[in-house]
Amino acid sequence: MNDLPNDIAHVLDALLSEDHPLRAQLPYLRIESGCTCGCTAYFTGPDTVTGAEIVAEATIGCDGEVLLFAEGGRLSWLEVCSWTDPKLTLSDAARHLLQEPGAPD
Repeated sequence: MNDLPNDIAHVLDALLSEDHPLRAQLPYLRIESGCTCGCTAYFTGPDTVTGAEIVAEATIGCDGEVLLFAEGGRLSWLEVCSWTDPKLTLSDAARHLLQEPGAPD
């Protein structure tokens, strides 16, 4: 998957099944911006997202969830929502979805 960071590429790969219609966009995605804590990646820029809807989601054990949003048929952002402290990051989500050691329970 293009030049996306590994954690984001792994999360997107886990969230979008092989036959998901939005998966065709993955080779072309670029990150416009993100949160400094590592919980969000914007593909279209945070100030351009207005009517996005959740197109894929997964829980991260009992600690939170990861949500993928699209607007107008285009992937717009990826976000981790934490339900506990410490706050989860996209790297935590990737480890959990890949079932790697050290992943949140």
